[in-house]
Amino acid sequence: EYMTVFENSKQEYINFFKKLKAKKFKKIIFVSENAKNIFDENYSELKEKTETIYNLIDYKEIIEKSKEEIKEKKENIYTFLNVGRHTEKDKKLSRIIEAAEKLKNNNLKFRIILVGDGADSEKYKNIVKEKKLREEIIFLGSKKNPYPYFKIADSLIMTSEYEGFPVVYIESLILGLPIITTNVSDSKKFIENKYGVVLEKNVDLIYNAMKKAIKNGIKNTEVFNCEKYNKEIKEKINK
Repeated sequence: EYMTVFENSKQEYINFFKKLKAKKFKKIIFVSENAKNIFDENYSELKEKTETIYNLIDYKEIIEKSKEEIKEKKENIYTFLNVGRHTEKDKKLSRIIEAAEKLKNNNLKFRIILVGDGADSEKYKNIVKEKKLREEIIFLGSKKNPYPYFKIADSLIMTSEYEGFPVVYIESLILGLPIITTNVSDSKKFIENKYGVVLEKNVDLIYNAMKKAIKNGIKNTEVFNCEKYNKEIKEKINK
């Protein structure tokens, strides 16, 4: 929500925290480094009070839920997965569709599975139909349990304009799925050179990253340690 407020105007952002009486708190905790930095820029006098603590994650439940049987299977075709709300303003799924059109025009074989829905779902479906991409882009709608779809994909694809800290990053790492993402929130710090590729918000760059993935694959260079991740967060909370 802070991002929406900040987008509207700096003054509204400042007023938002004034109403919360931010100055009276002993500590102000943010769930992403990016959110903390924006606050620090606007309230430099409260810098000493701010801290970033990521959300804890129930990795055992995610692993267990990923084992649920689904009718879609892993296929011998490179598969991108996007999980999230279908709202163009922030998620910018139009970038995925435009990149997919370029990939198809270059005779590359792939599929993109979209799990989720939202205000712009029908708009996206119409564009996909117009561009004759219905075989490549598959709309599965909202799923109570999205985790089995991580197991049939080769990488996560996110083309957002802005995010808080995407929980889907952590979910992907728990299930060993590499990430292709635009530079949002803490992606540079958290993903780059470890768990995938971080790109500027440009369709050509997204297309090139997807093309490389289809041709050569993409792998994590580090193994995500779920226990260590949660342990560090718990220590910060206890402190």
